[in-house]
Amino acid sequence: MTIHIEDVDYAKSKKLLWAEETVMVTATERRIGPGGHLITPTTVIATDKRVIIINRTTLGIRNDYEAIPYNRITSVRLEKGIISSSVYMRVEGYTSPGEEGFLKPGEQEGEIPGLRGGDAKALSDFIEKTIAGVTPGQMAGASSAGQAQGGAGSIYCSKCGAKNSIGAKFCSACGAKIGK
Repeated sequence: MTIHIEDVDYAKSKKLLWAEETVMVTATERRIGPGGHLITPTTVIATDKRVIIINRTTLGIRNDYEAIPYNRITSVRLEKGIISSSVYMRVEGYTSPGEEGFLKPGEQEGEIPGLRGGDAKALSDFIEKTIAGVTPGQMAGASSAGQAQGGAGSIYCSKCGAKNSIGAKFCSACGAKIGK
């Protein structure tokens, strides 16, 4: 898993992390390339409790971060690009009306663009396993979410957000292919 110490140090200095929270994965937008920000890149910190999106582009106009608990995330998907990748999260019941936050007003899926390929994959894999109920200890020792759960648990469709059994190859609601 990818942890960039400078991102953890920034979150600690801004007092964004809880005392009992452990940082599991970090990802920062590229400074140059598609989706990146040269001066103020967005940073994502996935902890054992929630996903924290630190948006430095606002320069104090609105809150500098958003925290999304895993129980509100219904699906995550990764779009790989040649230079950079994007992670999309579908968040149930989460809104940011009148603000330009992670989710645009009225939408339930938000994009974190401009991430390095390895960071984006580590982030999306960690979130996917966490929302499926795999604990960090199980992630280290299991080769797949299905093995870690012993066949139990759920995974959510990245297309429609429907709940499916771990190991399902197609969504029971819309028929979309599930998995990578």
